[in-house]
Amino acid sequence: MTASAKNRLHLQAETSTIEGLIRQVKRGLIRVPDFQRPLQWESEDVKLFFDSVYKGYPVGSFLMRRAYAPASVIKYGPVKVSAPESNSALWVVDGQQRLTALTAGLARDETMPTTPDDPWVLYFDAQAQTFHAPPRSGVLPSTWVPITQLLDASTLSEWVFNWKHSQNQELRKSIFDAGARIRQYEIPLYVVETDDENLLRDIFYRINDSGKKMKWKDIHDALFGRKSDEPSTLSGLADELQNLGVGRPSEEQLLSAIIAFKGLDATRSISEHYRRDTEVLRDAVNDALPALRQAITFLKTHAEIPHLRLLPRSLPFFVLTKFFGFYPEPNNRTLNLLVRWTWRTLLGIKLVNERTLLRHSLDAIQGSDSEQTIQKLLNEIPRTKGSSFTLPAKFDARAADSRIALVALSSLHPLNLENEKPIDIADLVEEYNLRTFRKIISRGTTANQSPSNRILLPPTSRGVWRELVALIHQQGLDSKVLRSHCIDRNAAELLLEEKFDEFLFCRQKLLTARVDSIGARLAAWGENDRPSISYILQQTGE
Repeated sequence: MTASAKNRLHLQAETSTIEGLIRQVKRGLIRVPDFQRPLQWESEDVKLFFDSVYKGYPVGSFLMRRAYAPASVIKYGPVKVSAPESNSALWVVDGQQRLTALTAGLARDETMPTTPDDPWVLYFDAQAQTFHAPPRSGVLPSTWVPITQLLDASTLSEWVFNWKHSQNQELRKSIFDAGARIRQYEIPLYVVETDDENLLRDIFYRINDSGKKMKWKDIHDALFGRKSDEPSTLSGLADELQNLGVGRPSEEQLLSAIIAFKGLDATRSISEHYRRDTEVLRDAVNDALPALRQAITFLKTHAEIPHLRLLPRSLPFFVLTKFFGFYPEPNNRTLNLLVRWTWRTLLGIKLVNERTLLRHSLDAIQGSDSEQTIQKLLNEIPRTKGSSFTLPAKFDARAADSRIALVALSSLHPLNLENEKPIDIADLVEEYNLRTFRKIISRGTTANQSPSNRILLPPTSRGVWRELVALIHQQGLDSKVLRSHCIDRNAAELLLEEKFDEFLFCRQKLLTARVDSIGARLAAWGENDRPSISYILQQTGE
């Protein structure tokens, strides 16, 4: 055999769902060669990896070699696989850490430990929709689900049937949605066929051990960058959009929005799109800029979301970018209906699968008729209100429900405690970031982790509770400043009497009512969603 024939590569690009990938692992069709580096991931790495999969973020591709493999026992952390002899096994060249996290996390046969015995022990909180390593105490909240239950739909259904919260519809939906997202997540696979293992070793070390790894910015500068007055990189685009005064979008958000703008499937990773067409996003950054500007401006001025840090979910941003790319000048009726669609999506998304909704919504945007398109979008989501909004038990500035609570607080147009002037929430968040969301009660109470214990104010050296008490002594219990912060007379009296649990419970009801009020006004549940009168007359020929 000549050197050129020996070194010739046959490369095949394909995708596999996580469910399918684990199935091949358990059948022994995937192997880990001896030259792989030792396992290095820690618990936080595993948690972030599963969180990325759950949110649909890209997690990279797998590089594998198809070749003969003898019978052997393969270890993925605590999981052992008895692999039979195979003439076409897939040897992992790059992706061992991720494959081990998936296998050791999802495919354990034994009961999941309730203590952090190894880095791959992980639980999904059905209430907060977040992943957690177990505490050293071994005491788990009742809403935590072992991720081992998420790999198989029938196993999960049986587990939920015997679960303490089996009658809670929202928690059940949260779990089933998490299982579907993880099982159906597609990972790109590059399969190489060659007889030269040294060639594979060379590829592996070039990927993992090069002297200087490429950074995200470098990659996108190379893909999109060109000399121009307009931004041509994701970083430059984010800087440009920050000038709109509602915050700097993340580069990950912008990439998905641009993919949507180009008419592509925003639920798929960029690597999948590049595999089909390496020119797919050329000049897309500059082309998408006007639509991105309109989408962000719409969210602030029409949908009343003052800052991107308060945007509960990114889905509307992606869909709006494509919408304004197709229809840069929609009429007022369409804009009003677009506000309804945005808020019905934000408040009602728990009733549908988010990834499916994103795909269907993007597919609905086509043709030149904006009024017909908004009707299609409205048909993708519930038009009537479901169950009332429920505040989460714990505030998390990254979580959708916590952000909805922050938008509700912002909608009251909060006033400065010292001079009674309106607070510019966008400026406040831009300047102080997370420090804007201040705790009212800092001392220990049973409810002080709730969003009802948060207030939108600039940070000061004094505690918020003391500032509010001083204001009550100065202006009385029925102060307009207090009302602008969702504190009525009853709540103010409880605060003054230091009945903190009762105060937070009272404010929880006020804040929940405020969210319902926003829904009634902006989502306009149950109202007639007809197109404009002129459109109706045009369609009827009058």
